[in-house]
Amino acid sequence: MAYNISHLIIDLEAEVLTENFTNERIETGYCCDMLSFVMSRISAHTVWFTILNSMNVIAVASLSGCACIVLNEDVRMDPDVLLRATSERITVLRTHMSSYEAAARLAVALSRA
Repeated sequence: MAYNISHLIIDLEAEVLTENFTNERIETGYCCDMLSFVMSRISAHTVWFTILNSMNVIAVASLSGCACIVLNEDVRMDPDVLLRATSERITVLRTHMSSYEAAARLAVALSRA
């Protein structure tokens, strides 16, 4: 069974923040808040766990083609940034969990999938 964003939403008790929810396949996750590191390390089918919430986050996600962005610790994203994410077809989720807890849950879920 392929693991996808709809499974992630359930596992992370996440809220979908963008209107263009895409149900892409997920193969791995990446936790980082330094944009230059993220740019050089994530790719398609990756979930990016972060507390960053600026236009630059959307730009990096778009360039890398990552599956989705997960904002941790109930971080909020400005409506203008969410509009950009929607226009770029990037799914943005929010969870109350820390990056560590969310990534650990993803790792367990992927090991079972």
